[in-house]
Amino acid sequence: PRFEELSPEKLGSAGVVRELSFGTTRDRMLVIEDCHNSKAVTCFLRGGSRMMVEEAKRSLHDALCVVRNLVRDPRIVYGGGASELACSLAVSESAAKVAGLEQYALEVFSKALDS
Repeated sequence: PRFEELSPEKLGSAGVVRELSFGTTRDRMLVIEDCHNSKAVTCFLRGGSRMMVEEAKRSLHDALCVVRNLVRDPRIVYGGGASELACSLAVSESAAKVAGLEQYALEVFSKALDS
């Protein structure tokens, strides 16, 4: 917008504006805090090498994609063998209701899923 079109409603307000200096090279950063109705966040990444910073950027991107996907569709499939363990418990419960050689086969299958 043109300078004449700016108004306090369009500009908004901030509680604290300060300059930070950090690092061995005394880099400077402008920090604006306590903004009302702000939906913007800045993630500041630093590392010992460019490769570490790039890896941190990839990790942050992956985490943001996970959050985005959960917002779009909140259904999840648990990892870490959780589905196998749930199946093992269900098969084990079913084995208790069956007699004979079939019960033994179900118990062995349940143990195989568990390990």
